[in-house]
Amino acid sequence: MASKNDKYNIICLSNQLWDFPNWTNKRHIMLRLAKKGQNVLFVDPPINAGNVFFRQIKRGLWSLKRLLTQQKMDSGLRVYTPVNLLPFSGITSKMHVNRIKKLAAKNFDPKLKTLLWVYHVEIPNLPEYINDLKYDFLIYDCVDNYEGFPAYDTPQKKEKIRTIEKYLAQKANVVFATAPGLIEKLKNYNNHVYFTPNVGDYEKFKDAKSLFSQIPEDLLKIPRPRVGFTGALDQYKFDLPLLKKIATENPNCSFVLIGQIALKDKDSKLKDLQIDNLKNIYFLGQRSYEVLQYYFAGFDAFIIPYVLNDYTVGGCFPVKFHDSLAAGLPTIVTNLPAYAPFRDVCYIAKDHNEFSADIKKAIQEDSPQKIKARQDIAKDNNWDGKVEMLLSIIGESI
Repeated sequence: MASKNDKYNIICLSNQLWDFPNWTNKRHIMLRLAKKGQNVLFVDPPINAGNVFFRQIKRGLWSLKRLLTQQKMDSGLRVYTPVNLLPFSGITSKMHVNRIKKLAAKNFDPKLKTLLWVYHVEIPNLPEYINDLKYDFLIYDCVDNYEGFPAYDTPQKKEKIRTIEKYLAQKANVVFATAPGLIEKLKNYNNHVYFTPNVGDYEKFKDAKSLFSQIPEDLLKIPRPRVGFTGALDQYKFDLPLLKKIATENPNCSFVLIGQIALKDKDSKLKDLQIDNLKNIYFLGQRSYEVLQYYFAGFDAFIIPYVLNDYTVGGCFPVKFHDSLAAGLPTIVTNLPAYAPFRDVCYIAKDHNEFSADIKKAIQEDSPQKIKARQDIAKDNNWDGKVEMLLSIIGESI
Protein backbone atom coordinates (compact mmCIF):
# COMPACT_ATOMS: atom_id res chain seq x y z
CA MET A 1 0.00 0.00 0.00
CA ALA A 2 1.34 3.43 -0.97
CA SER A 3 0.81 6.66 0.96
CA LYS A 4 -0.46 10.15 0.22
CA ASN A 5 3.15 11.37 0.25
CA ASP A 6 4.24 9.15 -2.63
CA LYS A 7 5.21 10.77 -5.92
CA TYR A 8 3.58 9.88 -9.23
CA ASN A 9 3.65 10.61 -12.89
CA ILE A 10 0.20 11.93 -13.83
CA ILE A 11 -1.44 12.17 -17.26
CA CYS A 12 -4.55 14.31 -16.89
CA LEU A 13 -7.08 14.13 -19.74
CA SER A 14 -8.99 17.35 -19.13
CA ASN A 15 -12.43 18.24 -20.43
CA GLN A 16 -11.67 21.96 -20.39
CA LEU A 17 -8.82 23.98 -21.84
CA TRP A 18 -6.09 25.10 -19.45
CA ASP A 19 -6.48 28.60 -20.96
CA PHE A 20 -10.21 28.72 -20.13
CA PRO A 21 -10.88 32.17 -18.58
CA ASN A 22 -12.30 30.80 -15.32
CA TRP A 23 -10.39 28.32 -13.21
CA THR A 24 -11.95 24.88 -13.04
CA ASN A 25 -11.69 22.09 -10.48
CA LYS A 26 -9.19 20.13 -12.55
CA ARG A 27 -6.95 23.18 -12.91
CA HIS A 28 -7.03 23.80 -9.16
CA ILE A 29 -6.23 20.15 -8.42
CA MET A 30 -3.52 19.59 -11.01
CA LEU A 31 -1.77 22.85 -10.13
CA ARG A 32 -1.61 21.87 -6.47
CA LEU A 33 -0.42 18.38 -7.35
CA ALA A 34 2.40 19.90 -9.38
CA LYS A 35 3.32 22.18 -6.47
CA LYS A 36 3.54 19.08 -4.29
CA GLY A 37 6.20 17.67 -6.61
CA GLN A 38 4.02 15.39 -8.73
CA ASN A 39 4.97 15.09 -12.43
CA VAL A 40 1.86 16.32 -14.22
CA LEU A 41 1.18 16.29 -17.95
CA PHE A 42 -2.05 18.25 -18.45
CA VAL A 43 -3.71 17.25 -21.73
CA ASP A 44 -6.23 19.75 -23.03
CA PRO A 45 -9.28 18.51 -24.93
CA PRO A 46 -8.34 18.31 -28.62
CA ILE A 47 -8.98 21.63 -30.34
CA ASN A 48 -9.93 21.96 -34.01
CA ALA A 49 -7.85 24.23 -36.23
CA GLY A 50 -10.79 26.60 -36.52
CA ASN A 51 -12.40 29.61 -34.86
CA VAL A 52 -11.61 28.73 -31.22
CA PHE A 53 -7.99 27.99 -32.08
CA PHE A 54 -7.52 31.22 -34.02
CA ARG A 55 -9.21 33.26 -31.29
CA GLN A 56 -6.64 31.85 -28.86
CA ILE A 57 -3.83 32.87 -31.21
CA LYS A 58 -5.31 36.39 -31.43
CA ARG A 59 -5.39 36.57 -27.63
CA GLY A 60 -1.64 35.87 -27.60
CA LEU A 61 -1.98 32.45 -25.97
CA TRP A 62 0.16 30.68 -28.57
CA SER A 63 3.83 31.61 -28.88
CA LEU A 64 5.80 30.39 -31.87
CA LYS A 65 7.29 27.65 -29.69
CA ARG A 66 3.84 26.53 -28.56
CA LEU A 67 2.60 26.51 -32.16
CA LEU A 68 5.48 24.25 -33.15
CA THR A 69 5.28 21.89 -30.14
CA GLN A 70 1.63 22.24 -29.01
CA GLN A 71 3.11 22.51 -25.48
CA LYS A 72 3.77 25.14 -22.86
CA MET A 73 4.91 25.24 -19.24
CA ASP A 74 2.64 27.00 -16.79
CA SER A 75 3.15 27.08 -13.00
CA GLY A 76 5.23 23.92 -13.06
CA LEU A 77 2.79 22.03 -15.28
CA ARG A 78 3.46 20.82 -18.79
CA VAL A 79 0.35 21.61 -20.84
CA TYR A 80 -0.18 19.74 -24.12
CA THR A 81 -2.92 21.04 -26.41
CA PRO A 82 -3.65 18.53 -29.20
CA VAL A 83 -4.68 20.31 -32.41
CA ASN A 84 -6.89 18.49 -34.91
CA LEU A 85 -5.38 19.35 -38.28
CA LEU A 86 -7.48 16.71 -40.05
CA PRO A 87 -11.28 16.15 -39.89
CA PHE A 88 -10.89 12.44 -39.12
CA SER A 89 -11.14 11.70 -35.38
CA GLY A 90 -9.91 8.12 -35.77
CA ILE A 91 -6.62 9.33 -37.24
CA THR A 92 -6.19 12.37 -34.99
CA SER A 93 -6.87 10.34 -31.83
CA LYS A 94 -4.06 7.92 -32.72
CA MET A 95 -1.78 10.89 -33.36
CA HIS A 96 -2.63 12.47 -30.00
CA VAL A 97 -2.12 9.21 -28.10
CA ASN A 98 1.28 8.70 -29.72
CA ARG A 99 2.29 12.24 -28.85
CA ILE A 100 1.23 11.78 -25.21
CA LYS A 101 3.27 8.57 -25.04
CA LYS A 102 6.35 10.38 -26.36
CA LEU A 103 5.91 13.28 -23.94
CA ALA A 104 5.52 10.85 -21.04
CA ALA A 105 8.59 8.88 -22.05
CA LYS A 106 10.64 12.07 -22.30
CA ASN A 107 9.45 13.87 -19.16
CA PHE A 108 8.30 11.26 -16.64
CA ASP A 109 10.42 9.51 -14.03
CA PRO A 110 10.52 5.80 -15.00
CA LYS A 111 10.91 4.84 -11.33
CA LEU A 112 7.48 6.27 -10.45
CA LYS A 113 4.04 4.81 -11.04
CA THR A 114 1.91 6.57 -13.62
CA LEU A 115 -1.69 7.65 -13.01
CA LEU A 116 -4.06 8.20 -15.91
CA TRP A 117 -6.52 10.75 -14.51
CA VAL A 118 -9.53 11.13 -16.80
CA TYR A 119 -12.03 13.97 -16.64
CA HIS A 120 -12.88 13.94 -20.34
CA VAL A 121 -15.44 11.19 -20.83
CA GLU A 122 -16.54 12.92 -24.06
CA ILE A 123 -13.14 12.84 -25.74
CA PRO A 124 -13.47 11.22 -29.21
CA ASN A 125 -12.29 7.60 -29.26
CA LEU A 126 -11.73 7.41 -25.50
CA PRO A 127 -10.96 3.63 -25.61
CA GLU A 128 -7.97 4.48 -27.83
CA TYR A 129 -6.47 6.45 -24.92
CA ILE A 130 -7.43 3.92 -22.24
CA ASN A 131 -6.04 0.95 -24.14
CA ASP A 132 -2.90 2.44 -25.71
CA LEU A 133 -1.46 4.77 -23.06
CA LYS A 134 0.92 3.27 -20.52
CA TYR A 135 -0.15 3.69 -16.91
CA ASP A 136 -0.38 1.80 -13.61
CA PHE A 137 -3.59 3.21 -12.18
CA LEU A 138 -6.73 4.60 -13.84
CA ILE A 139 -8.88 7.31 -12.23
CA TYR A 140 -12.23 8.54 -13.49
CA ASP A 141 -12.89 11.94 -11.93
CA CYS A 142 -16.54 12.70 -12.65
CA VAL A 143 -17.54 16.35 -12.24
CA ASP A 144 -20.68 16.51 -14.40
CA ASN A 145 -23.86 14.63 -15.21
CA TYR A 146 -23.00 14.40 -18.89
CA GLU A 147 -26.26 12.90 -20.09
CA GLY A 148 -27.99 16.02 -18.74
CA PHE A 149 -26.08 18.26 -21.18
CA PRO A 150 -28.23 19.93 -23.89
CA ALA A 151 -26.15 18.19 -26.58
CA TYR A 152 -27.64 14.83 -25.50
CA ASP A 153 -31.21 15.70 -26.34
CA THR A 154 -32.45 12.35 -27.67
CA PRO A 155 -32.68 8.89 -26.07
CA GLN A 156 -30.09 7.63 -28.56
CA LYS A 157 -27.58 10.35 -27.68
CA LYS A 158 -28.11 9.84 -23.95
CA GLU A 159 -27.57 6.12 -24.34
CA LYS A 160 -24.35 6.73 -26.27
CA ILE A 161 -22.80 8.91 -23.56
CA ARG A 162 -24.04 6.52 -20.84
CA THR A 163 -22.31 3.63 -22.62
CA ILE A 164 -18.94 5.36 -22.84
CA GLU A 165 -19.17 6.58 -19.23
CA LYS A 166 -20.02 3.05 -18.08
CA TYR A 167 -16.99 1.75 -19.99
CA LEU A 168 -14.68 4.26 -18.30
CA ALA A 169 -16.14 3.77 -14.82
CA GLN A 170 -15.85 -0.02 -15.05
CA LYS A 171 -12.25 0.20 -16.25
CA ALA A 172 -11.18 2.65 -13.53
CA ASN A 173 -9.35 1.55 -10.41
CA VAL A 174 -11.14 4.30 -8.49
CA VAL A 175 -13.92 6.74 -9.35
CA PHE A 176 -14.19 10.22 -7.84
CA ALA A 177 -17.52 12.05 -7.99
CA THR A 178 -18.35 15.60 -6.95
CA ALA A 179 -22.11 15.37 -6.29
CA PRO A 180 -24.49 12.93 -4.55
CA GLY A 181 -26.38 12.14 -7.76
CA LEU A 182 -23.17 11.14 -9.50
CA ILE A 183 -22.28 8.80 -6.64
CA GLU A 184 -25.58 6.96 -6.93
CA LYS A 185 -25.20 6.52 -10.68
CA LEU A 186 -21.55 5.47 -10.73
CA LYS A 187 -21.93 2.93 -7.93
CA ASN A 188 -23.78 0.83 -10.49
CA TYR A 189 -20.54 0.49 -12.44
CA ASN A 190 -17.76 0.38 -9.85
CA ASN A 191 -17.44 -0.63 -6.19
CA HIS A 192 -14.69 1.92 -5.54
CA VAL A 193 -16.57 5.21 -5.88
CA TYR A 194 -15.62 8.09 -3.56
CA PHE A 195 -17.53 11.27 -2.82
CA THR A 196 -15.06 14.11 -3.47
CA PRO A 197 -17.18 17.28 -3.47
CA ASN A 198 -16.04 20.53 -4.97
CA VAL A 199 -14.42 22.98 -2.60
CA GLY A 200 -13.19 26.58 -2.75
CA ASP A 201 -10.03 28.64 -2.68
CA TYR A 202 -10.19 29.71 0.95
CA GLU A 203 -6.78 31.41 0.97
CA LYS A 204 -7.69 33.52 -2.06
CA PHE A 205 -11.03 34.80 -0.78
CA LYS A 206 -10.71 34.79 3.02
CA ASP A 207 -9.48 38.39 3.20
CA ALA A 208 -12.07 39.83 0.82
CA LYS A 209 -13.66 41.88 3.61
CA SER A 210 -10.38 43.77 4.07
CA LEU A 211 -9.92 44.61 0.37
CA PHE A 212 -12.37 47.53 0.21
CA SER A 213 -9.64 49.90 -0.97
CA GLN A 214 -9.01 47.64 -3.99
CA ILE A 215 -12.58 47.22 -5.24
CA PRO A 216 -12.50 47.72 -9.04
CA GLU A 217 -13.82 51.00 -10.41
CA ASP A 218 -16.50 49.35 -12.57
CA LEU A 219 -18.01 47.82 -9.44
CA LEU A 220 -17.56 50.84 -7.17
CA LYS A 221 -19.88 52.98 -9.28
CA ILE A 222 -22.72 50.48 -8.92
CA PRO A 223 -25.05 51.31 -5.99
CA ARG A 224 -25.14 49.10 -2.89
CA PRO A 225 -26.33 46.67 -1.74
CA ARG A 226 -24.66 44.66 -4.50
CA VAL A 227 -25.72 41.05 -5.09
CA GLY A 228 -23.11 39.21 -7.14
CA PHE A 229 -22.96 36.23 -9.48
CA THR A 230 -19.89 34.89 -11.31
CA GLY A 231 -19.88 32.33 -14.10
CA ALA A 232 -21.48 31.61 -17.43
CA LEU A 233 -25.11 32.50 -18.05
CA ASP A 234 -25.74 29.07 -19.59
CA GLN A 235 -29.18 28.44 -20.99
CA TYR A 236 -29.30 24.94 -19.52
CA LYS A 237 -28.49 25.83 -15.91
CA PHE A 238 -28.85 29.57 -15.25
CA ASP A 239 -32.42 30.43 -14.22
CA LEU A 240 -33.12 33.59 -16.21
CA PRO A 241 -36.79 33.89 -15.15
CA LEU A 242 -35.62 33.72 -11.53
CA LEU A 243 -33.10 36.52 -12.13
CA LYS A 244 -35.84 38.68 -13.65
CA LYS A 245 -38.12 38.01 -10.70
CA ILE A 246 -35.60 38.80 -7.98
CA ALA A 247 -34.42 41.95 -9.76
CA THR A 248 -38.01 43.15 -10.12
CA GLU A 249 -38.96 42.33 -6.52
CA ASN A 250 -35.77 43.75 -5.00
CA PRO A 251 -35.44 47.10 -6.82
CA ASN A 252 -33.18 48.53 -4.11
CA CYS A 253 -30.52 45.88 -4.83
CA SER A 254 -28.00 45.96 -7.65
CA PHE A 255 -27.50 42.56 -9.30
CA VAL A 256 -23.98 42.26 -10.71
CA LEU A 257 -23.23 39.53 -13.26
CA ILE A 258 -19.62 38.64 -14.05
CA GLY A 259 -18.99 36.04 -16.75
CA GLN A 260 -20.02 35.20 -20.27
CA ILE A 261 -23.39 35.00 -21.96
CA ALA A 262 -23.32 31.38 -23.10
CA LEU A 263 -26.02 31.43 -25.75
CA LYS A 264 -25.78 29.54 -29.02
CA ASP A 265 -25.04 32.82 -30.76
CA LYS A 266 -21.57 33.62 -29.45
CA ASP A 267 -22.01 37.34 -30.20
CA SER A 268 -25.08 37.64 -27.98
CA LYS A 269 -25.50 40.73 -25.83
CA LEU A 270 -27.43 41.37 -22.62
CA LYS A 271 -30.46 42.49 -24.63
CA ASP A 272 -30.72 38.98 -26.08
CA LEU A 273 -31.53 37.76 -22.57
CA GLN A 274 -34.35 40.33 -22.49
CA ILE A 275 -33.23 41.78 -19.17
CA ASP A 276 -31.64 44.98 -20.45
CA ASN A 277 -34.81 46.85 -19.42
CA LEU A 278 -34.12 46.02 -15.74
CA LYS A 279 -31.96 48.92 -14.63
CA ASN A 280 -30.71 47.22 -11.46
CA ILE A 281 -28.99 44.42 -13.40
CA TYR A 282 -25.37 45.16 -14.29
CA PHE A 283 -23.48 42.86 -16.65
CA LEU A 284 -19.72 43.41 -16.42
CA GLY A 285 -18.62 40.63 -18.78
CA GLN A 286 -15.74 38.25 -18.15
CA ARG A 287 -13.10 38.94 -15.54
CA SER A 288 -9.98 36.92 -14.83
CA TYR A 289 -10.20 34.52 -11.89
CA GLU A 290 -7.01 36.10 -10.59
CA VAL A 291 -8.91 39.32 -9.70
CA LEU A 292 -12.25 37.94 -8.54
CA GLN A 293 -11.47 38.42 -4.84
CA TYR A 294 -11.54 42.18 -5.40
CA TYR A 295 -15.04 41.94 -6.85
CA PHE A 296 -16.19 39.71 -4.00
CA ALA A 297 -14.92 42.45 -1.66
CA GLY A 298 -17.55 44.75 -3.15
CA PHE A 299 -20.48 42.33 -2.93
CA ASP A 300 -23.00 42.37 -0.08
CA ALA A 301 -24.45 38.97 -1.00
CA PHE A 302 -23.95 36.23 -3.58
CA ILE A 303 -26.48 34.21 -5.58
CA ILE A 304 -26.35 30.98 -7.58
CA PRO A 305 -29.74 30.95 -9.38
CA TYR A 306 -29.56 27.57 -11.09
CA VAL A 307 -32.53 25.73 -12.52
CA LEU A 308 -33.40 22.29 -11.21
CA ASN A 309 -33.03 19.82 -14.07
CA ASP A 310 -31.32 16.53 -14.92
CA TYR A 311 -27.94 18.21 -15.22
CA THR A 312 -27.95 20.32 -12.05
CA VAL A 313 -29.82 17.97 -9.72
CA GLY A 314 -27.98 14.93 -11.05
CA GLY A 315 -24.46 16.24 -10.70
CA CYS A 316 -23.90 19.95 -10.15
CA PHE A 317 -21.85 21.41 -7.30
CA PRO A 318 -20.61 24.90 -8.26
CA VAL A 319 -17.05 25.72 -7.19
CA LYS A 320 -18.13 29.34 -6.64
CA PHE A 321 -20.27 28.26 -3.66
CA HIS A 322 -17.31 27.75 -1.32
CA ASP A 323 -15.47 30.75 -2.77
CA SER A 324 -18.45 32.87 -1.71
CA LEU A 325 -18.46 31.37 1.80
CA ALA A 326 -14.71 31.98 2.06
CA ALA A 327 -15.37 35.65 1.34
CA GLY A 328 -17.93 35.61 4.16
CA LEU A 329 -20.81 36.51 1.85
CA PRO A 330 -24.46 35.62 2.55
CA THR A 331 -25.10 33.07 -0.19
CA ILE A 332 -28.53 32.31 -1.65
CA VAL A 333 -28.94 29.16 -3.77
CA THR A 334 -31.62 27.00 -5.31
CA ASN A 335 -32.45 23.61 -3.83
CA LEU A 336 -29.69 21.39 -5.27
CA PRO A 337 -28.84 18.21 -3.31
CA ALA A 338 -25.16 19.20 -3.10
CA TYR A 339 -25.95 22.13 -0.80
CA ALA A 340 -27.81 20.09 1.84
CA PRO A 341 -24.81 19.59 4.19
CA PHE A 342 -24.31 23.37 4.28
CA ARG A 343 -27.86 24.48 5.06
CA ASP A 344 -26.70 26.19 8.28
CA VAL A 345 -24.40 28.62 6.45
CA CYS A 346 -26.39 29.44 3.31
CA TYR A 347 -29.96 30.14 2.21
CA ILE A 348 -31.43 27.23 0.26
CA ALA A 349 -34.59 28.44 -1.49
CA LYS A 350 -37.24 25.84 -2.28
CA ASP A 351 -38.93 28.03 -4.91
CA HIS A 352 -38.66 31.39 -6.66
CA ASN A 353 -40.68 33.27 -4.04
CA GLU A 354 -38.44 32.02 -1.24
CA PHE A 355 -35.31 32.89 -3.23
CA SER A 356 -36.50 36.46 -3.69
CA ALA A 357 -37.41 36.83 0.00
CA ASP A 358 -34.11 35.29 1.09
CA ILE A 359 -32.11 38.04 -0.63
CA LYS A 360 -33.56 40.73 1.59
CA LYS A 361 -33.35 38.47 4.64
CA ALA A 362 -29.73 37.52 3.99
CA ILE A 363 -28.57 41.12 3.71
CA GLN A 364 -30.58 42.34 6.71
CA GLU A 365 -29.50 39.66 9.16
CA ASP A 366 -25.82 39.48 8.17
CA SER A 367 -23.46 39.69 11.15
CA PRO A 368 -19.84 39.06 12.16
CA GLN A 369 -20.97 35.75 13.73
CA LYS A 370 -22.56 34.58 10.47
CA ILE A 371 -19.53 35.66 8.47
CA LYS A 372 -17.25 33.64 10.74
CA ALA A 373 -19.50 30.55 10.50
CA ARG A 374 -19.37 30.70 6.69
CA GLN A 375 -15.62 31.13 6.63
CA ASP A 376 -15.09 28.29 9.10
CA ILE A 377 -16.92 25.94 6.73
CA ALA A 378 -14.98 27.26 3.74
CA LYS A 379 -11.71 26.74 5.57
CA ASP A 380 -12.63 23.07 6.06
CA ASN A 381 -13.54 22.74 2.37
CA ASN A 382 -10.51 24.04 0.49
CA TRP A 383 -8.48 22.79 -2.47
CA ASP A 384 -5.41 21.83 -0.46
CA GLY A 385 -7.56 19.64 1.78
CA LYS A 386 -9.23 18.03 -1.23
CA VAL A 387 -5.90 17.23 -2.85
CA GLU A 388 -4.74 15.58 0.39
CA MET A 389 -7.93 13.51 0.42
CA LEU A 390 -7.48 12.43 -3.20
CA LEU A 391 -3.87 11.43 -2.63
CA SER A 392 -4.89 9.45 0.46
CA ILE A 393 -7.50 7.51 -1.52
CA ILE A 394 -4.98 6.80 -4.28
CA GLY A 395 -2.32 5.79 -1.75
CA GLU A 396 -4.70 3.33 -0.09
CA SER A 397 -5.85 1.88 -3.42
CA ILE A 398 -2.80 1.66 -5.66
